[in-house]
Amino acid sequence: MTGGSGEQAEWSEDAPADEADVLVALRFADRAARKAVAEELAGTGLHTGQELVLAKLLHHGSLPVARLAKVLDVEVPTATKTTQRMEAAGLVRRVKSAADARQVGIELTDRGIELAHTVQQIYDRAGRRALAHLTPEDRRVLRNLLWTITSTLEDVTQL
Repeated sequence: MTGGSGEQAEWSEDAPADEADVLVALRFADRAARKAVAEELAGTGLHTGQELVLAKLLHHGSLPVARLAKVLDVEVPTATKTTQRMEAAGLVRRVKSAADARQVGIELTDRGIELAHTVQQIYDRAGRRALAHLTPEDRRVLRNLLWTITSTLEDVTQL
């Protein structure tokens, strides 16, 4: 957090951390992580969020837009607009399903695959910067805690 002068406020590892403190720290960590990735993405031609589309399609292969929207946790119109922009850039293409000609999937082009691998390298570099001062055990614990928080919040919002 910053003080009134714009300088970074000091924090102590030993200070009590109430729920709000933890969520504020998570939000600032998320913001810093996004900024680090955005800095690394500069010059790739990708717009923010498109790197996640590349990563998901690299992992899942061809997906219908509705399924892609679900795995990205965005609305279908957002996924549609994003994939249209990426298609125009030659990163993805639409393909008809072999099982059902009415279904159209989105898959990576060769250029999209190449850029998806670049994105993986960017996340690796940004991750190394972010976690440079943590031990492997700290990283494991942090990962598990973050997934626990995510699962808990998703369960609560789905009630």
